[in-house]
Amino acid sequence: MKMIFVDAENIGLKALEKVKASVIDKVFVFSKLEPVQRVCEKSLFLYLSDYPSGANQADFYIIAYLSKVLLALDKKQFSTVNFELYSNDENLIAAFQFQCDQLGANVKSIRTKDDTVVQMPSVQKKISPEEKVFSALKSPRSLDPSLQKQLGLSKPDFSKAIQSLTQSKKIQRSPECKRKWIRC
Repeated sequence: MKMIFVDAENIGLKALEKVKASVIDKVFVFSKLEPVQRVCEKSLFLYLSDYPSGANQADFYIIAYLSKVLLALDKKQFSTVNFELYSNDENLIAAFQFQCDQLGANVKSIRTKDDTVVQMPSVQKKISPEEKVFSALKSPRSLDPSLQKQLGLSKPDFSKAIQSLTQSKKIQRSPECKRKWIRC
């Protein structure tokens, strides 16, 4: 028997649809999205969404739910139950494995990075143009159209981001080369 935990906010809808489970396996899916809920209902997976919204809240709930399941099992059952986690979040995977190892439970983490997973729009974190430009200037760089294209920004957004970062004194011209810019 398998106890499968799915971080649907991390792996996406397409990867969720590929989860293989038998009728006797328990599949716990963590998400707040309605399309995920529909897939869970169709596949007879347990959809869990009663956690607060915010960064890492699903991860915390997955570990709390794992602990609850581990405590509900008799130690003799650990040899017959396999715990699986579908996630690409390395920190969550490490915490999940640690909890299972503490009690000697069989654990397997399944990463879906090799699959083509498209993040669901409501799950993706929106990164501002300023954050993109600031992040790109770890080392001196020219603020030219190639950087704009690499960051996927329109010309007006790119220009506004540069102006905003310059005015707030977060970026400046490089002391070595006046044509290049760097973080302050």
